[in-house]
Parts: sequence; structure tokens; C-alpha cells
Amino acid sequence: MSTTPQKLPRFLPTLTEVVQPPGLARTPAAVMPDFEDVVQSVMQGVNLTIERRLQEETDALIRTLVTDPLQNLRLRIRQELEMVVRQAVLEAMRSRADPDKSK
Repeated sequence: MSTTPQKLPRFLPTLTEVVQPPGLARTPAAVMPDFEDVVQSVMQGVNLTIERRLQEETDALIRTLVTDPLQNLRLRIRQELEMVVRQAVLEAMRSRADPDKSK
């Protein structure tokens, strides 16, 4: 004896389709990004830009205040040292050439 159901469902599920009961069907809500998430995302980009600019400005300041004056000082010391060495060599050569004048 076979009994058939009185009311058959309107849709029968197949392997390619999932039937949701009418009470569970939802319409997807529009997703708005969270205000704080957007602020944090923008601030991350701003912070990277600030750090890059700060590094560039710091490098330029160090170059202006330290590196350039040190290079100028190095050049002046080298010139002065060359002058002193030339004078010492000249005096040493004179004293060797004329031993009587050195006494």
C-alpha cells in the first residue's frame, strides 16, 4: 500500500539548485564600510607619506648641516697639510744641500 502526500512541494531540489524556504529568503543588505575602518585606512596612507617626507627632509638637513661642512673642512685641512708638507720638504732639502747654513 502506497500513500502519496496530499500536497507536493512547488519546487523539488535538484543537484544544481538549492531551494530556500520562503521564511529564510533574504535580500542582501548594502554593505557600508565602517567609518573608523575608512579613517584608519586613510591614516595608514597618510602616515606612510609623512614618514617618507620626514626622512627626505631629515636627510637634506643632515647633508646641509653636517656633510657639506665636513667636506669643506676636509678640503681645507688637506690644503693646509699639503702646504705644511711642502714647506717641511723644502726646508729638509735646503738643509741637505747646504749643511753649514742649518747650524
